[in-house]
Amino acid sequence: MATLVPARVRVRMYQVGFGDCFLVTIEYDGAGGNTRAERHILFDCGSTSGPDDRPVNMADIADLIAEHTHGSLDVLVLTHRHRDHLLGFGDTHGAEVFRTLAPKLVLRPWTEDPTLPATADGPADDGAAAAGRFAVHLANAQSAVEGVATATAESSGAKHDLHEEALQALPNQAAVTALDTLAADGRGQYLHAGTALRLQSVVPGLKVTVLGPPTVNQDKRVAKQVSRNPEYWMLRLQQSLTASAPAEVQPPADVPPGQVRWLVEHLAKHQTDSLTRLVRDLDDAMNNTSLILVLEIGNLSMLFPGDAQIEDWQPTLDKLADDQVLSAKLAGIDLYKVGHHGSRNATPRSLYALWTKRPAGAPPLTALMSTKPDVHGHSAQTMVPRQTLVNALKEVATLFSTDDLPKDSAFLEVVAPATGGPFKPV
Repeated sequence: MATLVPARVRVRMYQVGFGDCFLVTIEYDGAGGNTRAERHILFDCGSTSGPDDRPVNMADIADLIAEHTHGSLDVLVLTHRHRDHLLGFGDTHGAEVFRTLAPKLVLRPWTEDPTLPATADGPADDGAAAAGRFAVHLANAQSAVEGVATATAESSGAKHDLHEEALQALPNQAAVTALDTLAADGRGQYLHAGTALRLQSVVPGLKVTVLGPPTVNQDKRVAKQVSRNPEYWMLRLQQSLTASAPAEVQPPADVPPGQVRWLVEHLAKHQTDSLTRLVRDLDDAMNNTSLILVLEIGNLSMLFPGDAQIEDWQPTLDKLADDQVLSAKLAGIDLYKVGHHGSRNATPRSLYALWTKRPAGAPPLTALMSTKPDVHGHSAQTMVPRQTLVNALKEVATLFSTDDLPKDSAFLEVVAPATGGPFKPV
């Protein structure tokens, strides 16, 4: 068997507007005969708002990925189930493309395990009694918010931004089903902080460190915005109610009976302001299930944190002062996929502080940000991307953004030798 030696790492950031889609390609020396000289890892494929206010064509993105992988995908990573990260897997053409690419491994957060029952004790290697309940309540809450958002929008003239918030927070069921199929027959792995991944047989020379998400047992802070019972959601709504009269809204007829329908029937009577807050709470909670992965190949390292927010990051940040190995690993990364499209709540200050003190002689950091302005946020403090963060990143890294791509560019590509950075644009 040929000995494969990592030679180069190539990262493509696709133009999907407000969303994420990244392809990491590892190129090898020493391949011969029928041995493939490349391995490919795809991070997410989704969008909620296409570039230049035009709909993003996820079918075209899928075709590009097929072209760049030469028809074979080794690892598919879904960081979390927001539409701006998974929409492409639910596209009819895209789903067929990814089925043909036949990823050997599908990596998702532990909350996405379709076999996790409501009474589960959590992942098999974790003892969190609350873990199964966390995932189930998250799914129930999504269904409830979807029903309420639809009913409110149709019956009471809800604000446009509520509809957009709801779309962002809710799953594309076709995409989830397609991912479940791709992950069948033992190909799916459901990760939490500390999960040991052995990928040598799939991607030679690759080491992956899973920093997040934590399970509830590992850190209860990750679940702080997720319902543990229906009353929690009602309390959240009560706190946000104003004195105006509730809208007369009937729940959709197709909502199934049980807890979800109970939530829909009760929440649908409340006003749009309350629902907006509920949707945003759910959005925050979903981001707290995002995978945070460090990839190391040769002398290169890359950080892909999805949309992880502070509760997801906190267990890692708590260790930095005492864990010098972890601190050095994060300080010395070569490529950072900017968290949450440049949002203010996804690049921790203590992580950024490490980059301001990078070791002497370390290659420059490269940052890739897939984003689109004017989709989320209505002030300088809430705008995505956050300008103060963008300015700060430019002080410690060479920052590339999809927002800066020429109109006819479908992707941005950077490459670095496996012997060491920096990554440079092609």
